Amino acid sequence: MAEPPSIPFRTTGSRLFHPLSVRFNVPLDQVNFAVCQLFALFAAFWFRLYLSPSRAGVVIRHVVITMIGIYFAIFCFGWYSLHIFIEVSLCYCIMITANVSNIHRYSFVAAMSYLTLCQISRVYIFNYGLLATDFSGPLMIVTQKITSLAFQMHDGLGRKEEELTAEQRRLAVSSRPTLLEYCSYHLNFLADAVNNAGGFGFNGLDKNGNIRWDLISNLNIWNIETATSFKMCLDSWNIQTGAWLKGVCYDRAPYFPTALTFILSALWHGVYPGYYFTFTTAILITLAARTMRSNFRHYFLSSRMMKTVYDIITWVSTQLALCYIVTPFLLLGAEPTIKFYKSMYFHFHILCAFVLPILAVQKRKSITQTISLKANSSNPALRHQQPKKEQ
Repeated sequence: MAEPPSIPFRTTGSRLFHPLSVRFNVPLDQVNFAVCQLFALFAAFWFRLYLSPSRAGVVIRHVVITMIGIYFAIFCFGWYSLHIFIEVSLCYCIMITANVSNIHRYSFVAAMSYLTLCQISRVYIFNYGLLATDFSGPLMIVTQKITSLAFQMHDGLGRKEEELTAEQRRLAVSSRPTLLEYCSYHLNFLADAVNNAGGFGFNGLDKNGNIRWDLISNLNIWNIETATSFKMCLDSWNIQTGAWLKGVCYDRAPYFPTALTFILSALWHGVYPGYYFTFTTAILITLAARTMRSNFRHYFLSSRMMKTVYDIITWVSTQLALCYIVTPFLLLGAEPTIKFYKSMYFHFHILCAFVLPILAVQKRKSITQTISLKANSSNPALRHQQPKKEQ
């Protein structure tokens, strides 16, 4: 009788459920991840029922969250979890020692540099590929939290209120957190459903008085599938990462915010060449789509039929563009990406290169004419000047 195929022992985490892995022919790292998610869901309900603010103090709640987060990290990743603890510890030292005028810069450079070094070592030095529960995943989330908090502290402690946008004012942090608060925030790796079960996803009431549980939702599947623009799709996919990119880069970049935001996204995702092909192409397509929308959309708003035609055209274009953009992200390497682009005749790149210069010039002329008309209409001498009669 033939022996069952062996399961690759690809984990640095707990070996407790290795028999279960063999029994169901599932890699151990995936079994550990599923067990953690299931345990976290029950723990979240318990936390909400028995450690609510009315039953337990703030310190107890922070301690429980921190200990569960540490245990999950060690259970899933073993000694690789040290990378998570090192980054959190390093950035906490920066937070308590750095001047508020530079705390966001130092924290951002430290967190992104450590993440990038881990990505380089994971891909090019140790070369162990992509595990289902690769430690760089939670490290990426920790990097988001560290940098977001640093920028929010800078806003709350180092800037004047009138200098802030409404969103920055809402999220500003006006005091440095304690070590326990810092750890409980950064070592909370629970997912959407788990956070909602713990009560962290409550987002007040909507305009109809219905309860909202979308405070930390990460996907809007309907909007993704029906997106009529690349922006609409991005706003509905990986929502929390989009909010992070907007808060630390797009809203703060003095020049080229779209390009810088996509470059930061590529760097945050990792060091595979395919990521950079994806996000640099996304820059071109986003700018081209934005330019075409501003030039043509108003022609299709005259009737419901015309608007429907516009929506269908833009939906098809968006889906095709997404396929073109995302494929290098999945291929990872430079050689298969170039091969893919050649098979597609670089058609979206060529289209963007053709559209952007022409429509951008046309839009600039339109803006110039609008400004000129407004200036003329606001000038009393020109507004009341009557044309001379012919003699």
